[in-house]
Amino acid sequence: MEIVRWGILLALVLPVPFFLGLIPVMHMNRLQKTPAMTYVCGWFVSFFLFELTAVPFILLEQSFTVLVIVYTGIVAVVMVFSLWKGHRLWKVYFEQIRQIREMPKYVKLGWIVFFLIVLFQIGYAVLYEYYDGDDAYYIATAVLTDAFDTMYLRDTYTGYIYPLDTRHAFSPTPIYQAWLSRLSGIAPAAVAHSVLAPVWLVFLYCIYGQIGSRLLWNKKNYKPLFMILLAVWFLYGNISLYTTETFAMTRTWQGKGLMAGMVIPALFLCLLYLAQETTSQGMWMFFICVCVSGVFATSTSFMIVPTITGLAAVLIGIRKKCFKFAVELFLCCAPCLLLAVCYFIIK
Repeated sequence: MEIVRWGILLALVLPVPFFLGLIPVMHMNRLQKTPAMTYVCGWFVSFFLFELTAVPFILLEQSFTVLVIVYTGIVAVVMVFSLWKGHRLWKVYFEQIRQIREMPKYVKLGWIVFFLIVLFQIGYAVLYEYYDGDDAYYIATAVLTDAFDTMYLRDTYTGYIYPLDTRHAFSPTPIYQAWLSRLSGIAPAAVAHSVLAPVWLVFLYCIYGQIGSRLLWNKKNYKPLFMILLAVWFLYGNISLYTTETFAMTRTWQGKGLMAGMVIPALFLCLLYLAQETTSQGMWMFFICVCVSGVFATSTSFMIVPTITGLAAVLIGIRKKCFKFAVELFLCCAPCLLLAVCYFIIK
């Protein structure tokens, strides 16, 4: 039975996000149609769907079980639709896998070195787990959600009934982890520390890998070197408790870690592609999911995401000499702004 539980959990964090990512990727250009990009898009699609589904249930003080049923049904429908519409992508992926044989030996060696560094980081993150003060909130919230079937209605530190925690109600990262726990039967602490810690570290490197593909699109053989330097940088970035590197290695499963490690780099990735002469429809879809995922991670995104998007809209609009494009770009964070308005009304 234990093997079945772990199998369900691994399925929820590995193939399910990949299948969800087929929807935006099938509308992207060929450079973006990669397995890594698909996996990245799938996670942000799942965060996007969970944010828009969970927040109304949380504000209406509905039971967690109802949310689990509704969100699981939504994910199942979207995944089936994604597999149906994105079946043509498999041919592209298999072609990319076959091209690995044609890589020069020094490029293959570079990728082997990079993967060994990442495996070392994964092992270190799991076996030498670091527990910080915020775990008393994030993990406890997930445990209370699953145990008492309520969402943000009990005090995290005592378990007593408490008025709705409006400060965190719009950022349901712990509730998402409770959803993983409820479906798999694995304790929330194990979900976060033993599964999401390594899986989201791979998720993080997939994002940076796509950034490398864009920056080095005409010098692909340099990409392994780029990734090795990045991985080494993360190894020795623990110069403070608040660096991106520290968050990635010690608290990836927390909302702050998710924001610093994945959402902000993904915003940068989207803006790199949106600044091009032509922009694919899939990249617009991906960008909207990333903007909403920022709120899913932390309520500070109410300010961070619109600010970054607004500045980028001005700069890209000037570069393209198109005011309409700048407006369209800024409107992508409209859901984020609407959630912010709701937050200030309720608070």
